[in-house]
Amino acid sequence: MPYAGYTPIVPLQSTPVVEARPSKLATTTTEPRRQASAPPSCKDNNDCVRLLDTLINDPKRGWLSEPQSAAEYANGARFFAYRALRHTLSCRELVLASQDLTIAKDRLSAPGKAVSPARAAAALSLSTSVAAELRNEMTDRC
Repeated sequence: MPYAGYTPIVPLQSTPVVEARPSKLATTTTEPRRQASAPPSCKDNNDCVRLLDTLINDPKRGWLSEPQSAAEYANGARFFAYRALRHTLSCRELVLASQDLTIAKDRLSAPGKAVSPARAAAALSLSTSVAAELRNEMTDRC
């Protein structure tokens, strides 16, 4: 059978969601700013799997420089994406990821009412583990 080449199949659920930009007159908030191309947060396991797939397969990786809220960090999808991508991230991207994990640590250390203490502790433990893996990768390659 002849080889037809690789054609990726993209499910409709993983297509990017475009959000409307706030007007310039909108008041500023302390919530992290999202780009129009930022993937949505997840509400259940299936959403989290789709979010992880979206993060891993995003060729531009613009999400690396977009901090999240404690509730968004608590789902862990971003941490698993860093873990999956660590061998393919550039040195610059590794630095951005490391900085993001520092922000995540700060936000998960004082998550407020949006995240239960147990969920915040689990996410904090995962982020600490992934941060160590990224540091090792930077030491090896950068």
